[in-house]
Amino acid sequence: MEIEIISKENIKPSSQTPHHLKNYKLSLLDQIIPPVYYPVLLYFPAEPNSTTDVEFISHRTQLLKQSLSSCLTRFYPFAGIITDSLSVDCNDEGVPFVVAEVKGCLSNFLEHPDLRLIQTFLPCAFSWDEKAQGSNVVMIQVNVFDCGGLVIAINVSHNVADGITLCTFLKDWGLMAQGSSQEICPNYMAQSLFPQISSLPGEKHLFSDIKHFLKIAKYIPRRYAFDALAISKLKAKSASSAVESPTRVEVISAFIWKCFMVVRSGGASLLTHAVNLRRKTAPPLSENCFGNFLWIAAAQNSNENETDLRILVSKVRESIGQIDDDFVKNMQCEKGCPGYYENLEKTSKRIPKEAEILSFSSWCKFGIYDIDFGWGRPIWASNCVPAYSESLLFNSVTLMDTRSGDGIEALVILDEKYVAAFENNEELQTFASIDPSPMTLGKQVLHS
Repeated sequence: MEIEIISKENIKPSSQTPHHLKNYKLSLLDQIIPPVYYPVLLYFPAEPNSTTDVEFISHRTQLLKQSLSSCLTRFYPFAGIITDSLSVDCNDEGVPFVVAEVKGCLSNFLEHPDLRLIQTFLPCAFSWDEKAQGSNVVMIQVNVFDCGGLVIAINVSHNVADGITLCTFLKDWGLMAQGSSQEICPNYMAQSLFPQISSLPGEKHLFSDIKHFLKIAKYIPRRYAFDALAISKLKAKSASSAVESPTRVEVISAFIWKCFMVVRSGGASLLTHAVNLRRKTAPPLSENCFGNFLWIAAAQNSNENETDLRILVSKVRESIGQIDDDFVKNMQCEKGCPGYYENLEKTSKRIPKEAEILSFSSWCKFGIYDIDFGWGRPIWASNCVPAYSESLLFNSVTLMDTRSGDGIEALVILDEKYVAAFENNEELQTFASIDPSPMTLGKQVLHS
C-alpha cells in the first residue's frame, strides 16, 4: 500500500491563549502516567460519488483544519509542547497536521485489516519510548484513499490526556466541522482537585509497580469480536451470588483472562485494569474533565487451575470495586500527598513480584462512534501497537465498543509463544470471531 505525504503544517488555535493560561500545570494523576504517545484511528468510508480530485481533498482537509483551529481555543494544551514532567507550555505552536494520499480503496483494506500497515497512517512511528521535552502534545495525520475514504489518525501524549479527554476533544472537533453552534468546553479542575507533587520520585509513580513486567519479546496482535448474543451467553455463565449482574466489560475481561491462563504453563496470573476515576466519585465528575483520571485495579489468581468464570468475574469486580469514592477523595486537595502514598501502597500490595501480567484498558462507552465531522460516523475505530517485531511490552488487551454499540472488540496483544494456543482455544472460538472485517462487526458472529 503506497502512501505519499502531500502536505505538512501546524494548525494553531483560532484565537491566542490568554497569558494567564500559558503555563498548564499537570495534575498528580497526570504525573504518574508515562509520557508516551498513544494512537487512535478513525476510519470513514467513501461517500457515494466521492472522488479524490484536488478540489475534494482540499475541501475536506480545509474543513478539518479550520474546525480544528476553532476547537483548539478550548483545548489549548493540545496546541502546546511538553515542557517537563510537570507542565505544558501553551505557546500556541499548534498541532502538526499531515495530509497523505493512499493508493487503494479503504473498503478493500477493511476487509482484512493488516495491523502492520496501520502504523503507516500515523503522524509518527508508534513506540513506547518516553517523549522528550519540547515534544508536541498532539499530532494528526489525515489519510485520503483513492476511493474518497478517510483515516484520521491522532497521537496524544498520555501524561496530558486520557482516552475520555481525547474522545471529548474529537466530538467537539466534529461539532465544529459540522458548523454546529454547540461546543464542548473542557473542565480544567484536575490540578485543583489533585495538586501535583513536585518532588515525587520515579519509583513512586503508579505505573512503576508494573514496569518490571515489561520484557522484550515478539508480540502478536489479534482482534476478537464478541457480539451481543455471545456476551449475553457469557453473562449467564458467569453470574453468581457474588456478582448477580456482571457488566459486559467484567465478563469479557474475565473470559479473556481465563483463556490466557489456560494456555500458560502455570504460576500466578495478574490482571490489571485501567479505571476511570470520574465515574468513581459521588457524585460522578463530569466526563468533560480534562486530563488523566486513571488508576490501576489489580486482581491476582495464584491457582493456575482456578479458571471458573464466575470466580474470575468476582475477582475482576472486587478489584475494580476497591477504587471507590473514598479512595479517590483520599488523594484530593489537602490529603493529596499522604493520601496518594497510602493508595499507592494499597495497590502495590495487590501486585505480586512474580506473575504473568495481562493488562486491560477499556474504551467502552467513550462514545468514539458518535464522532461525526459531517459525513457520518466512523465505520471503525482502532489503536495501534508495535507488533510482529522485538518490542519491550507486556501482554495486553484493549476493549472497544463495536459500531453497533452492543458488542465488544478486543485487541489482544500476546507474546508470540502464547498466540497459537490462545486463538485455537475452542471456547474462545465459540464466543468470538477472530480478526473479523470491521465492515461486518455490527452483524452476528456467534454460530453455536
